[in-house]
Amino acid sequence: MINIYVLSDSLGNTATDVVRAGLAQFDCNKDEYKVIKIPGIATKEDIDEVFERIQNKDIIVQTIVEKKLSDYTKNLAEENNIVVIDILTKLLQTLENKLEKKIKNRPGEIRKLGESYFRRVDALEFAVRYDDGKDLNGLLEADIVILGVSRTSKTPLSMYLANKNIKVMNLPLVPEVNLPKEIYEIDNRKIIGLTTSIEHLNGVREERMKALGVSSQNSYSTELRIFEELEYADSIMKKLNCPVINVENKAIEETAEIIIDIIKERGINITNI
Repeated sequence: MINIYVLSDSLGNTATDVVRAGLAQFDCNKDEYKVIKIPGIATKEDIDEVFERIQNKDIIVQTIVEKKLSDYTKNLAEENNIVVIDILTKLLQTLENKLEKKIKNRPGEIRKLGESYFRRVDALEFAVRYDDGKDLNGLLEADIVILGVSRTSKTPLSMYLANKNIKVMNLPLVPEVNLPKEIYEIDNRKIIGLTTSIEHLNGVREERMKALGVSSQNSYSTELRIFEELEYADSIMKKLNCPVINVENKAIEETAEIIIDIIKERGINITNI
């Protein structure tokens, strides 16, 4: 087996993707190679530790911004007869020449961008996984928990906030379905309720039924049914003592900013924002 070591002073995900894209061009079995990502390279000692594990047939792929560390890796590789592929250096040198600007040599800048990107990906995956109460395991991990009856913009709000690196779980409020007991055990400061008027929700639901090709005469969009749902939702939100936002005539962006402001005012620290 050949080990392909991916060394990076950032997260190493880009280099890993490049390696896997290259491997995809060959008919190889998984037992013929192993990609080993080693992110966060910050010192020569970090590199020394890697070389203690490397064998002659192994390969190093590096995206190390700091020139001293990059050169140190290449020198060690040459001394030990190890193949090293430097993805970043040639690119940086070319950009430096063409842009006529000096390289910052600040791996932290790249790391910040990488970390922000992957936090956003995590938040988006979280929003999809825990949308509409599909999986209750996200209650404790969520930064924000949104409650509301159907068609009060829970899902688009969750996705919008996820794009701001915030992990959001949303739960539907349905009179016939009991809320999980865990909702009463989490910090209620991170719970947000959504509501609207009967007339507005009636119009939204009727439009939804038309879009689906379903008769608008079903109970889902009747004013009586909507009244029952909103009354039930109101009772739950009062029981949880959570703030309630009326989403009628509000853009998703506007409601999202209100949610963020409320969460901050309530003392919940969301470091990803």
